[in-house]
Amino acid sequence: MRFSSAAVTTCLMLGCATNVQATWKADQPPPEPIHKFVVFGVTGSPSGRIAFEQALTKSLQEAGLPAIPGYDFVAYDEYPDRAEVTRRLQAKGVDGALITRIESQTDAIQSTPVIVATGVPVVGYYDYWMAPAVAYGTYTTETTSSIVSTVLFDLSNARAYWMARSSTTRTDPVKFAADLEPTVAQGLKSTGYIVP
Repeated sequence: MRFSSAAVTTCLMLGCATNVQATWKADQPPPEPIHKFVVFGVTGSPSGRIAFEQALTKSLQEAGLPAIPGYDFVAYDEYPDRAEVTRRLQAKGVDGALITRIESQTDAIQSTPVIVATGVPVVGYYDYWMAPAVAYGTYTTETTSSIVSTVLFDLSNARAYWMARSSTTRTDPVKFAADLEPTVAQGLKSTGYIVP
């Protein structure tokens, strides 16, 4: 695996909620260069999927890459088989697929005590011990951490040719797409496997 030091440095300087851990590129190129690729996001949420695909596709197009959102081919409420998806993509001249999916997810819950009220101390050790002068409460924060893979496939042979693995605490698909785009755009361009 080859690390993308520029993306890691940028995230450390800016304090990104997403960190690219590693990128990988196949040793051999696909049989033919990829002229157009579809962007699919596997989010578990129809609106999240559409938002992610739209944001990442737009950013990749602005970077000069021939990306098309996956929702143009597969609606949020349908589950066509592989042959049908491939037929739809090939009918529009799509020869690659960039798929982003969550590999694992961890939820962390942290409770923090806070003082919510204070009272006048009572006289005497017993009263002071039995009736506290300070009332405590807690607030709870929940953080979701995800490991996400973004993989470029060639449709002619269904093989992977590029991958980025990232960790994120983002739950907003648009913000996650914005974090991911620089690494994906730079990585896909550097492969030489895609014709802009």
